[in-house]
Amino acid sequence: MKKLVILFLVVGLMLPAFNANAAESSKTNATWIWNPWSLTSAAGQNKIISFLVKNQVTDVYLQVDQEVARKVYQQFITKATNNKISVHALDGAPKWASDGGQSYADSLFQWVKSYQKNSTENQRFTGVHLDVEPYILKEWNTDRADVVLAYQKLIKRSGQLSNNLNLEFSMDIPFWFDEITFANTYGKSNLAKWAIKNSDFATIMAYRNAAAGINGINALVKTEVQYAKDFGKAINIGVETGESSEGANISFYEKGKSYMKGELAKVAKAYPQENINFAVHYIETWMQMK
Repeated sequence: MKKLVILFLVVGLMLPAFNANAAESSKTNATWIWNPWSLTSAAGQNKIISFLVKNQVTDVYLQVDQEVARKVYQQFITKATNNKISVHALDGAPKWASDGGQSYADSLFQWVKSYQKNSTENQRFTGVHLDVEPYILKEWNTDRADVVLAYQKLIKRSGQLSNNLNLEFSMDIPFWFDEITFANTYGKSNLAKWAIKNSDFATIMAYRNAAAGINGINALVKTEVQYAKDFGKAINIGVETGESSEGANISFYEKGKSYMKGELAKVAKAYPQENINFAVHYIETWMQMK
């Protein structure tokens, strides 16, 4: 059975490896939609839904722009729900981890609460997904302990607010968060372990375009996969498809879809018994890949 599933991974970008203990594992093939304005027409929605279905995507992180009409989200989520695709409300920015940054998150949750209340079951979000990236703040290099603490407070409160709305709570974190240690009111540990413990699932931004090697995806996520296993959590491994100026080994942009499928199959094979999933960043560039 396992050999059949691995073959299916290579052919279809079905993302985590098969769990031998459960024929119906919680497989996830996720992607980000950062531009909700692309959904304002029926044609735009249908094009994206078609791509998601073709690529067996089951989870979408959809940017919340409060200027986009509610009905746009309702129409798209209805189509996604009808195709067994879960949609998570996406938002976040580095300033959310600064002094007063919680107000941005509160605004998001107020919008989501109102949206959920005024939408039918098949129009509703199933989760909240944050992409904060506090390390972009200049204070990260001068007052890191304060930024880390503010980030943790944001995550804890956001998790509670998500729970209050009966929504899954997840976030993006870089693969190197296991190197960022803290000792504060939340104990003594590292940010990767803490974030995985304090979310329903985390998406590890393992932005490399090869599975093997000391700087490959398999090596970079090893610690996070173990943390997720320890806490009984699923974990998403995120890969990049956008053009990058950070180096030739970052994105699958120039490599193409077929090559990416093969590398992700290698990652799945490296962790055959673990509850790992994949997330492709992001839908516009993924759709444009050769």
